[in-house]
Amino acid sequence: MTLAGCAASSEQAPAPAPVVNTLWTGQTVAGDAPAAGSRFELMFGPDGRISGRSGCNSFGAGYALNGAALQVHPPIIGTRMACSEAVMAQEARFLAIIETATTASVGTDSMLTVTGPDGRAIRFAKADVPSNQSSSHANSAMPMPTPSHVVMRCGDEQLRVRIEGDTAEVVLDDGSEMVLPRLEGETGAAQTYTNGRMTLQRVTEPQHGFRFARGRMALMPCILAQN
Repeated sequence: MTLAGCAASSEQAPAPAPVVNTLWTGQTVAGDAPAAGSRFELMFGPDGRISGRSGCNSFGAGYALNGAALQVHPPIIGTRMACSEAVMAQEARFLAIIETATTASVGTDSMLTVTGPDGRAIRFAKADVPSNQSSSHANSAMPMPTPSHVVMRCGDEQLRVRIEGDTAEVVLDDGSEMVLPRLEGETGAAQTYTNGRMTLQRVTEPQHGFRFARGRMALMPCILAQN
């Protein structure tokens, strides 16, 4: 009995997902479950930017994370779509907590908790992905486009993307194709392609990934999608 107990205790639980470069989905906002028709998502980018969905709209801002200590740099920029009264009220609470957040940490239950100075908190779970993609997404990595397109989901949109030279070819859900030229003079890990109406950003450090936005919307993280 003693030996069996020792063997069982030697098994280690899987390491929790890192706060940064993981897509998190909101489970509760100040103790309440998401309102019907809402969607809450959060991603801490390796470039010092957060982005996500605040219930009805998408948003983005700068941030600094030192251990569990979090500071979000105003202003928070987001879209201005209108949803139901319940969703908009919960969105206001969500953004108030995010804007004044003081801590962000992953607990032993693998849940991310973002807490404001008054103790109100938002609880997140790591986003689910299709089982045939779980291995690559677990590393927050995305293969880089080759001559064939890579299919990815960015927020509500599914895109087919191919990077070729200094342009990004983006095929939308309706089959239309956009060619986005790369911004000149960029240095560092991020490469941005835009035509002014839509923007695709490729990040190569610490791991490969993409973000996408239309117009002045905040850049949304992309994950691999099924063909």
